[in-house]
Amino acid sequence: MTLIIRQATIGDLPQVHAMIGLLARHHGDVPTISLETLRRQIFDDAVGHLAVAGEEEGLVGYALLLPRPNLVTGGMRHDINHLFVVEWRRKAGIGRALIAALRQVSLAAGAEYLTISTHPANVAAQNAYARMGLRELPAAPRFKIELV
Repeated sequence: MTLIIRQATIGDLPQVHAMIGLLARHHGDVPTISLETLRRQIFDDAVGHLAVAGEEEGLVGYALLLPRPNLVTGGMRHDINHLFVVEWRRKAGIGRALIAALRQVSLAAGAEYLTISTHPANVAAQNAYARMGLRELPAAPRFKIELV
């Protein structure tokens, strides 16, 4: 199978939307984003870079890269906010390929560094990132403010 990593198009959104639902349910969340909201967030607002991984049978993964300004240095860091590979294609290097592609996007944009996080219970992802040579950052408390 030939794997192609590329920037998503509007035509990819139904498959990406389905994968977002799979990821949400995997974490015990209820996905409520509509296809229209996803289109608006990715293409109208164009805040980040949505990459997709495709094979002959269709899309098998996606990752969302978001810029984060550094107000101390004036530079920019990038954060892989979402990374998902369909279950039947995991451990085939697709996640690694998505990260490598987004690393190149970040380098081309002049980002100072790239971060990725995972759920604390997702030991498989943590181990995969360690095998890729990613350096684990110290845990920092994060807090949430409910707005609705």
